Amino acid sequence: MIELSGLDPPPAGFPACAGCPYLVIGTSAICFACASAGAPTDGGPACVVCGQELIGGAPCPNTVCSYDDRWFSGLFTVTRRADDVWDALCRYKYDEDQSWAQILGRILVGFLEERRAELEGYDLITTGALYVGPKANRLWDHLRFILDAAADQGPTWPFARDLITKAGPTGQFLGRSPQVRRKIAEHSLRAALSVPEPERVAGRRILVLDDVYSEGFSMREMARALIEAGAAEVAGIVFARKKGG
Repeated sequence: MIELSGLDPPPAGFPACAGCPYLVIGTSAICFACASAGAPTDGGPACVVCGQELIGGAPCPNTVCSYDDRWFSGLFTVTRRADDVWDALCRYKYDEDQSWAQILGRILVGFLEERRAELEGYDLITTGALYVGPKANRLWDHLRFILDAAADQGPTWPFARDLITKAGPTGQFLGRSPQVRRKIAEHSLRAALSVPEPERVAGRRILVLDDVYSEGFSMREMARALIEAGAAEVAGIVFARKKGG
């Protein structure tokens, strides 16, 4: 990882990105190092699926990690600074500050480069499906914007659009209980998902990008759709783990 102390001027520090001298001219290495600086180090035992630290021998608090039929093999988390990343994502998704797409795209590529030996074995990197039609709550695909920015920064990585599509709006997850989330995921979300070109995913190992992993219900449905379309393996990659996000 790049040493930030050697940069002149120094970065503003994530998530004070709007005032950073590297906001426009930064690289994936700088942005990833800045977003990772000060993150908590690994402590005791962790969930073998998502990496969540396990407290006092308790099972993983992320519900789907304990499922036998979760469909995805595991989860990669770009940064452990969950609260800071959640603040940035809220500015991006809900305040519609789309300048964050470039920043998050650079952070994603920095993580991929940092873990290249482990991640270059995946054949495709796509996004979870979002609906942006006339009945949508949000009329722009925030995950696609990040993917496009990442493709500009890391053209050697196999980014792929539209492997999974979503036909219509489904219930909101934010602020809902795990029981309600599961019901939404297994009914309206599952019914709305499709893989329009199964030949693109057949036999492939696929990384699915989402912003936050809270319980795993959405990731489970994305993976299910891809595996049933012929994918050999699906794993998730998210910017942060955050309960209730």
